[in-house]
Amino acid sequence: MNVGPGAIKRTIDEVAARIRTSILDGSLAPGARLPAERELAAQLHVNRSSVREALKQLEQLRLVEILRGSGARVRDAEHASLEIVPALLGDSGADPARVRDLLELRELLLPGLLRLAVERASDAELEACVARLREQASPERTDQEFLAAATQIHESIARMTHNRVALILAHSLTRFLGELAPERDAAAAAAERRKLRPLLQRLAVSLAARDADTAARAGRDLLRRLAAPAAREIRA
Repeated sequence: MNVGPGAIKRTIDEVAARIRTSILDGSLAPGARLPAERELAAQLHVNRSSVREALKQLEQLRLVEILRGSGARVRDAEHASLEIVPALLGDSGADPARVRDLLELRELLLPGLLRLAVERASDAELEACVARLREQASPERTDQEFLAAATQIHESIARMTHNRVALILAHSLTRFLGELAPERDAAAAAAERRKLRPLLQRLAVSLAARDADTAARAGRDLLRRLAAPAAREIRA
């Protein structure tokens, strides 16, 4: 039976993904030598050519080093290509250490994003963002609507920087962390809302004044409050 190019590519991608996951979760340590192509093919129930192409993908991502005549060796993931970030997000699942890393990254990015937003956003963009923040703090929103809107703030700020890479990264972080967040009951949502509303209002005021320093502090406090449930789960 002939196998189409689409099916072949999916097989190669699946093989690469399985090896990549083992590298990123530490099952394959830096310096470890991978089994020979023939052995890997038998383990994964694919042909050798699929293994060979999968290893080339991983070499391009700088996750393995292919040594002529002696197979492939795992590289330290800290030297991996930036292209690994989407896979890193997708592979991480609910791993506490990875979630902590992402929460910290989101908090580290925010001050820089706010400074760029204050410098680059037009008056109309800034006014629209401030209006959204004030609407989010409105008591007319339900608790769940309020929390859902609050988690989108990072993206709203990134959009005003006019930096597409920053926006893509902010969107990915928001989506991924949102998928991991446990559903909150009404009482928990109400408790969060009481603590978040003043921070939203402070962020709105500082943005309206184009005060990047105050906005950065308010935004940091807001993200920490939003991340508190996940942080408690990591400590537990």
